[in-house]
Amino acid sequence: MTEQSQPTNAQPESQDVRVQWPDAAQPVTGDAAVDALLVRLDGLPGLPVSAHSEVYEGLHNGLVEALNEDVAAQATGDPHP
Repeated sequence: MTEQSQPTNAQPESQDVRVQWPDAAQPVTGDAAVDALLVRLDGLPGLPVSAHSEVYEGLHNGLVEALNEDVAAQATGDPHP
């Protein structure tokens, strides 16, 4: 038989729990358009969690647009659409 875990009444030491974000570093992907978009993530730690989805959605849309520009450039042979 398995034992049931007992609930604990342990409370965090502080109600002011902070996320330890990694140091912001300039992304280097080798693609200037992608690097410019990834810089948007630097502002994430200062935003409320409820605003993160908007940042991620904007980043996603920008990456899709950059990808589509690359595909269009390859189709026309133009390295700078």
